[in-house]
Amino acid sequence: MISLSLARYVLKGALRDKVYLAVLVGMIVGVSLSILSASAAITEQDQFSLVFMAGGLRLLGLAGLILFVVFFVRRSFDARDVDYLLTRPISRLSFVLSHSFAFTLLAGGIAVTLGVGVVSFAMDVGKVDGALLWATGVVVEFVILANLAFFFAMVLSSPVSAGLATAGFYVLGRLMGQILGVIYFPTGDIPGFHLLAAIMKMISMVTPRFDLLAQTSWLLYGAGADLLRDYAMIAAQGFVFLSLVITATVIDLVRREF
Repeated sequence: MISLSLARYVLKGALRDKVYLAVLVGMIVGVSLSILSASAAITEQDQFSLVFMAGGLRLLGLAGLILFVVFFVRRSFDARDVDYLLTRPISRLSFVLSHSFAFTLLAGGIAVTLGVGVVSFAMDVGKVDGALLWATGVVVEFVILANLAFFFAMVLSSPVSAGLATAGFYVLGRLMGQILGVIYFPTGDIPGFHLLAAIMKMISMVTPRFDLLAQTSWLLYGAGADLLRDYAMIAAQGFVFLSLVITATVIDLVRREF
């Protein structure tokens, strides 16, 4: 089902746009800024530097990945590359799976590079077991977001709209824990609260919990007592939501008329 030549074509586009190099340079700058900012802290400078570096590099890597996926897909539509590829002996299912495979490899490569840097720094400052768990969560998070950006870029004709939709979905996933907490433990009587609560519960069923995938506390205090359960939770979220996004992308392309 996966066309390796098509996946290689996508990865060559990433090399041509120097995505990995740009993210790598940004990571170096981010590490330097985190160390510089930590020097202003009165206590726990190393811990502050680790947390600031992990959060900053995470957002930087996501931003670069989302922008590349969105603009690459929309550029392929504008240049009629998609129309040409679909005239070749390749099915629409293979088209989606090949692009998803390539974007997954790219996301995994960026996330692993980021994770190696954070784990290396955590060996002297934080907890290695927690850093490894955090890095695993970041890999799954990047893979989900890359395929989600692919889906929105296929559905929405504007790259700006697709990028904002992906970023908005990510923010919603990061805030879903707090939103559910407000729903189940309300502090006041708000008009229409029950309707809004029902809507958010339905949305939460198709929204990954990004706030649980890579918790900053793991870097400083280590993983929990049940390490296997945490890894299983990360793997389950990755499998479920990645399958959901890819299925939605396939359905959209199959039903589309060119």
